[in-house]
Amino acid sequence: MGLEKWPTLTGRQEPENLVMAEGDDREGREVVELGRRAGSSLLPWQCGNVLGISMKTPAGTWVHQTCILIVPRQNGKSEILVDIILYRVFILDETILYTAHEWKSAQPIAERLIKMIEMRPSLAKRVKKINNSQGEAKIILRGPANAKRPRLDSKGNPKHGQVVFRTRSPKAGRGLDEVDTLIYDEAFDTTDDEVASIGPTQDVAKDPQVIYASSAVDKESAAHQNGVQLSSLRALALSGEDPGIYLAEYRAPDDNPGRENPLTWKLSNPSFGVLKNDRKIKNLMRNMNSPRGQKSFDVEALGIGDYFEFNQLAEDDLLVIDLDRFDELVNLDAAPTGESCLAVDFSNDRIDRTAAISVAVRAGSKIHGQLGYHGPANIETLVKFIVSAVDLNDPLAVVIDPKSAAEALIRPLQKKGIEPELMTPSRVASGTNGLLQHIDDKTFSHDGDQRIIDAITVARLREIGDSGIAWARRKSDGDITPLVSMTNAVWALDNLDSPPPPPADVGFIDSNSFAENTISPTDELNSITW
Repeated sequence: MGLEKWPTLTGRQEPENLVMAEGDDREGREVVELGRRAGSSLLPWQCGNVLGISMKTPAGTWVHQTCILIVPRQNGKSEILVDIILYRVFILDETILYTAHEWKSAQPIAERLIKMIEMRPSLAKRVKKINNSQGEAKIILRGPANAKRPRLDSKGNPKHGQVVFRTRSPKAGRGLDEVDTLIYDEAFDTTDDEVASIGPTQDVAKDPQVIYASSAVDKESAAHQNGVQLSSLRALALSGEDPGIYLAEYRAPDDNPGRENPLTWKLSNPSFGVLKNDRKIKNLMRNMNSPRGQKSFDVEALGIGDYFEFNQLAEDDLLVIDLDRFDELVNLDAAPTGESCLAVDFSNDRIDRTAAISVAVRAGSKIHGQLGYHGPANIETLVKFIVSAVDLNDPLAVVIDPKSAAEALIRPLQKKGIEPELMTPSRVASGTNGLLQHIDDKTFSHDGDQRIIDAITVARLREIGDSGIAWARRKSDGDITPLVSMTNAVWALDNLDSPPPPPADVGFIDSNSFAENTISPTDELNSITW
């Protein structure tokens, strides 16, 4: 997919930042070919991103469950999305939800796709319904691509392709309960609440994928104050901690020759010479000449974002939690007097991954925390443990951070009838601050488990945005899963429970019954009452 078809194309085709894993790109090539037959002609950089987003594992699943594409405006990122949607609707029978923060941004994408379909009779004859009204567009196909061997949904029914275009809101996922591909266009304006409400539409999909497409974030701009979500995902991708994330970021390099130099424009805009040119960029620069305008020009035209910070250590050399103070909070006689919450966390190790399960329980005027399990992250074993714990103790919530490796537990638990409560970046920050405040206020107690103390000893903090903090996995000096799971359990109890008046004392967990690296749900949990 070389440059010979584009003699005027002079923009740099390679992204400044590329994070991806290896995989099979055959499906991506099929996406490009179907788009070509339907009238789409992708530039080399666009083809490359179609391949990266469409990469498959040997098992036939997406290599990248989350994909991030950051490109300066007016370079043609939407054509990438259109070709991907076309293929997945007509060939994979997927249900796709495309969202943008304004309808004037979503409507042209929908109309572009509709035009491509109408120009190809072989595609048009498969369409059952096209609706293009103010605020929503929908394309629904008549039946599966292969009637003899149809793809089945989670209920065993044959699937047929459909795509819905909507403006982004907490209600954007209404009427859709099995979304295969979820697209957040203009992702600089995606909030935690929107992700928390729209994201569950993918819970029962067999192989879901989320695509974030956006221009760069400017944290000083009033229009970009929801850029925390995209900034956090970009930071996670650049950290290299999660191999399931794809990131392609097109921007001027840090050592660029300056905003007025045409070479900088070519290094920033991959479609320069075709969709962008000197005249257009000079005119934009001319009208953005104030100090604030120059900053905006750097963000919008050169892709030089000013992102919310996430990976700076808040405490570089000092322990975050004073161990003497923490030791004062030991209470071996604590008894539960109200609701409990369970939280699970996985380490991000590629091999020998560990899991931690913690519980937070109302104990009089305090929250009492205990570590129930810390050992191998075996999905089958952990699901059995959690199911037994829920049956015996009826916790208020089972908490998982979907951006951690513990995301692998969500679907197995749903199949068992347990709907996890999902953390978001704002919840993570709230939970971290909350646990530290409980310790300062002495409204938290624990049983002195050495595994929690070991995690505190190595734990460090990272900054989220301008004022939030969270535990830093990559920059901590050891396994902090016990502390992270405890933090999330305390957050859930603080935010999902209204403390009731203390009832009579009841039994509590015998933490000595939990071996550090073994787990026997049936035997261990029979005597447990939270």
